[in-house]
Amino acid sequence: MAYPSLRYLHENYVKGNSNVGEKFQSAESAAKLKDQMIFKIQNEQQAGQLKHAPSLDIDSPANIQTMPTPSGVTYTFLIFESPNSTIGSEIVLDTSDYTNILIKRVSDSSKLAESIGVKTFPAVAVVGPSRTPNILNPGTPTKSNILKTINTYLRSQNFVFPKHLEFEDVDELNALKNKDLSSMSADAVFYSDLEKTLKTSLHTEITRHKVLDGEPLEALLDFLNVLITAFPFRANMEEYILELHNKLSSKSSWNGNEVYELVKKLEASHAPVFSTNADYIRCKGSQSKYRGYTCGLWTLFHVLTVNAARKPGYEAPHVLRAMHGYVKHFFGCTECSQHFQAMAARNRLFDVKENDKAVLWLWISHNEVNLRLAGDVTEDPAHPKIQYPSVTNCPDCRLSRGAWNLPAVFEYLQKIYGANNIHDARSIASAAASPGPFSDLDIGMLSLLYMS
Repeated sequence: MAYPSLRYLHENYVKGNSNVGEKFQSAESAAKLKDQMIFKIQNEQQAGQLKHAPSLDIDSPANIQTMPTPSGVTYTFLIFESPNSTIGSEIVLDTSDYTNILIKRVSDSSKLAESIGVKTFPAVAVVGPSRTPNILNPGTPTKSNILKTINTYLRSQNFVFPKHLEFEDVDELNALKNKDLSSMSADAVFYSDLEKTLKTSLHTEITRHKVLDGEPLEALLDFLNVLITAFPFRANMEEYILELHNKLSSKSSWNGNEVYELVKKLEASHAPVFSTNADYIRCKGSQSKYRGYTCGLWTLFHVLTVNAARKPGYEAPHVLRAMHGYVKHFFGCTECSQHFQAMAARNRLFDVKENDKAVLWLWISHNEVNLRLAGDVTEDPAHPKIQYPSVTNCPDCRLSRGAWNLPAVFEYLQKIYGANNIHDARSIASAAASPGPFSDLDIGMLSLLYMS
């Protein structure tokens, strides 16, 4: 239901929507979570499982001669430590792709430790082709220092280390290489980003609930309602969302597996719903751990508020309320959801009544989040969190002393997120900006809201 979360899927795991593996208890730090994972692997191996994984067993050999060595191993590194220590196990896992190398845990109470003169623990020794153990000196015997000592030794032996490469899916970006992007704003919105975000939402986030009823079900129906009202549909997605909403409205309670099956069944019957499986474009991070879905979700709700504001009535405030319900009940990041709900209360989301104010409320709140996360570990160095829009992209959005020019900001948001200005990844055309009405916007109230 939330992350950070960890599930263990054993080697005989059978895939199923209701079979989500064995839950790990939450830990207060990454180090404790790592220890928990290591102990789980050790327990599994002691039970005869995970035979394909590197062995984390600890041995007590009497001497080198009685210690078996697999064929093909050139160097064996012995980590002498307590059975309760995780240092050796971490090093085993960190070096699991080293070829012709064996990392072996040895008990600090073994006869071998005594016979080769190991006095302090943890310690590390290397056994080469001569089968003579040599104690290495890592200085302070931390995991980092021991691993560094092992790598230093291997470099002295001209060992060829594995190359760790992170491959990114760049198919969609390659499709844009020959396009003329010179006239396109750096803030341009791509339809494929909105599609990918919706697909993740419908396939993954809304199906996490074991039982979907009451307030969460109402939140989902509200979310689908605002999509029907304000999403810039293409292909067969509108009919798909309409039928999904109607089906989900027909019952007061659903289980997650039923919702998942319904989503997939309707997607097949209305195919094509999603026109592409390509990666994000504007929301693509410099590494896979950055941006992506969260960027897509912000973009989606900006699109919905802007296009709902062009409808009669109070549709854009309805989008804000639907966003609040979605983030509260479905957005997986627990901490993010709590921050958003606190901000919504502080910035009086439910007091917003006019369409134009809803557009600017979301812009103000997004900038508040950007300010809070600037410099955070989650920030993509290639896409720093700024106060949006930048002076470069919208010089008219700032007044002489740097204060926001709210009418100009509103016009810019209309230009970027308006349905007619959303770009197709494979046939980019810069559409003329559709002017939006600026009605009776209460600039004074919004200015105070932004400064509070």
